[in-house]
Amino acid sequence: MEAREYQENAANAILAEGNSLLVMPTAMGKTFVAAIVMKKLGGKQLFLVPTKPLAVQQARRLEELVGKKTLLVTGEVSPAVRTESYGTAELIVATPQCIENDLLARRIRLQDFRLVVFDEAHRAVGDYAYVFIGAQAKAAGCFILGLTASPSSVKQKILDVCENLGVKHVEVKNEDDEDARKYAKEVLLGWEFVDLPPQLVTLRERLRHLLSEALQELKDYGFFPSADLKKANKSTLLALRGPILAQTPNAIAYKALSSQARALNIVHAIDLLESQGVAAFVDFLDGMQTRDKKSKAVQKLLADPLVAIIKRDALAAIKEGVEHPKLPKLREIVAHAAAEGKSSIVFAHYRSSVDEIERELNLLPGVKARQLVGRGNEGMTQKQQAAAIDAFRAGDFNALVATSVGEEGLDIPSVDLVVFFEAVPSEIRLIQRRGRAGRVKAGNVVVLVTRDTKDEWFLWISRRKEKEMHRVLRTVEGDFK
Repeated sequence: MEAREYQENAANAILAEGNSLLVMPTAMGKTFVAAIVMKKLGGKQLFLVPTKPLAVQQARRLEELVGKKTLLVTGEVSPAVRTESYGTAELIVATPQCIENDLLARRIRLQDFRLVVFDEAHRAVGDYAYVFIGAQAKAAGCFILGLTASPSSVKQKILDVCENLGVKHVEVKNEDDEDARKYAKEVLLGWEFVDLPPQLVTLRERLRHLLSEALQELKDYGFFPSADLKKANKSTLLALRGPILAQTPNAIAYKALSSQARALNIVHAIDLLESQGVAAFVDFLDGMQTRDKKSKAVQKLLADPLVAIIKRDALAAIKEGVEHPKLPKLREIVAHAAAEGKSSIVFAHYRSSVDEIERELNLLPGVKARQLVGRGNEGMTQKQQAAAIDAFRAGDFNALVATSVGEEGLDIPSVDLVVFFEAVPSEIRLIQRRGRAGRVKAGNVVVLVTRDTKDEWFLWISRRKEKEMHRVLRTVEGDFK
C-alpha cells in the first residue's frame, strides 16, 4: 500500500482521535484510508456496505489492500453458514440488514470486533440498519469509522449521523487541502442549455391549464392558498394529504383528495415533458390508460377532452420526429468524447429515458452503450449490474447509461466524461455523480438544462446546497475539536 500524503494524514488523525466520520470526495480514496486504519488497528473487523454489488467489490478490494482473507456476508448466505463462519473470520464485509438480523438473533457479537466501518455513512439516520448497528457497536466499545463523500448540507443531519454512530471526530478532506492539491485531477463542471421546441411548449401550456383547474378546486375546498402554478410542485401537493385526511370524512375531503391526486399526475406529466421529452410523456399517459384499476382522479383526468387533444398532438409530434433538444445535444457531446477515445457515463432519472438514450447512442459511430439500472420493474439483477460494470472496466463498451443506481457506492471505473441528462436538486447526488469523473486524469461534467423549467431551478439548488454543505462541514469539524 502506497498511501498518498493526505490519505496517511487522514488515517493518522482518525487513529489519534478515535471514533470518526471521514468526509472525502469519491475520487480521493475513502476505502484506501479505511484500509490504512484497518491495517494499523488489527483485530477482528467488520466493514458494512449498503448493497450486495458494492459488498462484492469492496470484499475483493479490501482483501488486496489489507491482506486478510475476507468473508463476504449478504442475504444469499444462509444464517447457518453465517453463524459457522463468524467465529473464524478476521475481516467481514457485509450488508447491514444481514448483520442487524444476526445481532437480533444473537448469531454474532460485536464485542468480538476491534473495528466497525460504515461505508456510505450518511445513511445512518431514521430506521436504517446502520442506526441499530451503530448503537450496538458503541455499547460493545468498538472503534467506529464512518465513510461518506456527501453527508448533507443540513448541520443537524450531519450531527444526527455522528450521534447515531458514536462519532467523536469529523475528518474532512478535499482536493483544495494543502496535502492533497498536488494529487488533484481537474474536473470541469459545465452546463448546456436548450430550449423546448414550439410543439412541446404548446403541450405544456395545455397541461398547465389542466393543472390550474385542479388547483382552483383545491383552493375552493380550502386546502391550497391559490391557483398560482408557481406554488404547485410535488412537495407542496404531497404535503396536502395530511391536512385533507385530518378532516372529518365528508364529500369535500374525498373530492379534495381526488383533486390533489389529479394535480400530482399533471405535475409529473409536465416534469416528464419538460425534462425528458414527448416519448416519456406519452409513455406516462399510456401507463395511466392501461391500468386495470383506475382511481377516480385518473378517470376524471383521462375523461377530460383536452387530454385526448394533448395525446393526439403528442403522437403527431413523435411522428414528425420532434424530440427533446437534450437528445441531439447529448449525441453531440458523447460522439465527440468517443472520437477522442474517451469514456462516458450518462445519468438519467427515468428508466424510459435510459432505454431511449442507450438506443440513440448505439446509433453513433464509435459509441458502444449499455445501461445500468436498478432491480425494480424487470430491471437488472445485482449479478447483471456487477457484470455490466466489469465489462465497462474491461473496455467492452465506452458509454454507460445509468439511473441513480450508478450514483452511490458502486465501484464504477473512472471516466473522462459525466453527463447529467437532467439537473438534480440534491447536493449529495450532484457530488456522487460528479465523483465518477476525473479519478485518474482530468475529466468533464456536463449538466443538460432546459430553460424555463425545473431543470434550471434544480441546478441552482444543488450548487447552493453543495456550497452550504462545505461550509457546514467545516463548522461541524470545528465543533468536535
